[in-house]
Amino acid sequence: MMTPAGLLQWWNLVFLLPIVLSVLLLIASAAGGLGEGGGHGDVDTHAEVEAHADVDAHADVHADAHGHPEAESAPGALSGALKFAGVGAVPISLLAQGFLLFFGVAGLAANLLLNTETDPERRVWIAFVVAVVVGVLGAAGMGALGRRFLPKPAPAIGNKDLVGRTGRVVFAVTGDEGLVQVRDAVGTLHQVPARVAPGDSAPLGSGQEILVTGYDHERGAFLVDESPFTLSADVVRRAGDKVV
Repeated sequence: MMTPAGLLQWWNLVFLLPIVLSVLLLIASAAGGLGEGGGHGDVDTHAEVEAHADVDAHADVHADAHGHPEAESAPGALSGALKFAGVGAVPISLLAQGFLLFFGVAGLAANLLLNTETDPERRVWIAFVVAVVVGVLGAAGMGALGRRFLPKPAPAIGNKDLVGRTGRVVFAVTGDEGLVQVRDAVGTLHQVPARVAPGDSAPLGSGQEILVTGYDHERGAFLVDESPFTLSADVVRRAGDKVV
């Protein structure tokens, strides 16, 4: 039976401290998540759209120009193992917390089973190996579960991805100003600046259904037109009269 005084012995402290660190990281992560309230909302979506597009384009060009031969030479088995463990899909901080927690608990349990206090200089190394193996397997298991059940981040949306989508006018759209809401292919709502296409003098009123027809880089706004899929009030009324 391990006593509180026994936990403070060096052969137990090497496993107890990772547990404490894991708990502190968990508390810090939770506090950070609660503090990230507010955000900028959908109004900043347009800026984020362009930022993502520019960053992704730069990254693609850089990768094509320089290449990463070390990534190409990575063994397929290692890549598969890392993917299974959730590396790249699950935050590294979460995997680190899982490793520290499983490492510490397994080490303390191994010390107890091996009765390490009778010969700590030798038996603690056996407990250490057991703790490392259990820590790696535990973190991999957490990563695999997280990769399957944690919500996946939405892919970066470029300007061209909203072209052809339908939406609704928030503030009246003219040739000089306007704001619309449009959902992308995965259903994410974007609130973006919009203008009527050159040559279309009729403004689009608030609440009107629209179709995104293009993007004007000079004005930094999407070009929209009245949605062809929206029936006018007169057509709806005449259809209703015929049914009656």
